[in-house]
Formats: sequence, structure tokens, C-alpha cells
Amino acid sequence: MKFTDYNHQANIIHQYIEDQLHHSYLKEYIDQPHIDRKRINYLLLPFMNGQRMVTQQEMKWISTAMFLHIALETHEKVTISERDSLKERQLTVLAGVYFSSLYYRTLAETEDLGLIEVLSNAIKKINESKISMYNEECSSIEELIEYIRIIETSIAAHFYEFFNQEDWIPLLSDTFLYDRLLQERLALINSQDTIFTGALASLLGETEEPVDKHRLLSAIDHTMDKVQKDIEGQLHQKKPGTSAARELFIEFLPFNESIATTKLYAEEG
Repeated sequence: MKFTDYNHQANIIHQYIEDQLHHSYLKEYIDQPHIDRKRINYLLLPFMNGQRMVTQQEMKWISTAMFLHIALETHEKVTISERDSLKERQLTVLAGVYFSSLYYRTLAETEDLGLIEVLSNAIKKINESKISMYNEECSSIEELIEYIRIIETSIAAHFYEFFNQEDWIPLLSDTFLYDRLLQERLALINSQDTIFTGALASLLGETEEPVDKHRLLSAIDHTMDKVQKDIEGQLHQKKPGTSAARELFIEFLPFNESIATTKLYAEEG
């Protein structure tokens, strides 16, 4: 399958998800939910088969996993800050519930009980990891990174497992982890507090105000470098018969300019 054809199919799924998420009242008060296009691309990989178009059933499977991810992300945005109005916080909670209902409705339409069980297990793992991270129960940076990996990867990894694509899960996991670390790096550069950077600062013994940003960036960079090497090693080991999927993974990797730009920004800042 050519990348242009693949990209066209991803566009169709993206538009379907966007249409389903639209709610005029919610849009008036809270931000439109972010649809992670890369996740759509990766969720498409198990269904690559020559030049054929994605089926309606496959589109609903992919959309189901995306609705679940968006619902969980929306609930993470709920704050107790007085800067956000009570109405805004309440609507954010309701938006998360609404997006969850789209997940359940679409999943019910597929009539696939096996996938329901698989994604339920992913939700359980994600919530357990979030609770541990929020409570700062991590005893090491490695453990913190593993919680982030579970949170970012579980839905897609369980999805791949269900559709018999286990061989790609380690590469998928590292790629999603790298993306999340890149987001955390950008948030730190822009002085945006996150649960991750708070937990990382606690592990590094940073109790002073402000936290030593360069020390946190160094810890993140060290982990990102390691994950990038793991990704490159896995891509090198992939067999020739998997070249199409391999090339698509390479196409979506966030290396090169993105990380170079954020590093330059940090040095200049």
C-alpha cells in the first residue's frame, strides 16, 4: 500500500471520528478534543492488505479505540484550580462521559465481545498506573517511565494483540513512549506543570522553587535517547517481508527536526 493511499484512509477515519465527537453545546464551553492523527495511523497498521480500502467494520474498530483514548485524556484535563470555572470543570467531566458513551456505542455496533474484554483490561491497567503516578508511588525513574508507557500504550497494544500483531507491540510501545516524553519535554520548556514532571522532580529530590528545569530536561533527554536507540534497533531487525509496515513506522517517527528544535529552544531559553 502506498503512503498516499494509506494517508487517504486515515483521513476518512479521522473525519468520521471528528463528526462523531462534535457536540455544539460542549464546543461552546470547552476545547474541542484533540484527535491524535498518529494513533489513527498506527491503529490502521493491522489492517494493511494490498490496495483495498478499510472496511466499515475496521473503521469502527479503530474509532472505538480512539474514542476510548480521547475519553481518558479528557478526564485527565479536569482540575481543581480556581482558574477554571466550576461549570467548565463539570462540563469537562461530562464531555469525558459523553466520549466514553461513543466508545461503548461504537463497540456495541461491532458486536465483538472479545474486543470489549481486551479494551476493558487496557482501561484497568491505565487507571492503576495513573493512580500510582498521581500518588507519587514511584521508587525510581524507571518505574515512573513504565507507568507512562502503560498509560500511553495499553489501548493500542491490546488492540494489536487482539488482531494478532504481537510482533509490532514492542516497537509500538517505544514509539508511543517517545512521543509522550517529547510532549513532556515541550511542556517543561514552556513552564507547564504536569503530573509526570512533578513526579520526576520528586524522584530527583527537587524540592526548591523553582525546580531545576535543566536537570529535569537532562533526565528526560537521557530516557529519550535510550528509547530512540531501542526503536532504531528494532526497525533494523525487522524482516524484509514486513517492509511496508516498517516504512510506515519510519514515516511516523518523531525524530529529527522535532527533537532538534525543542533542544535548541531549551538552550536559547
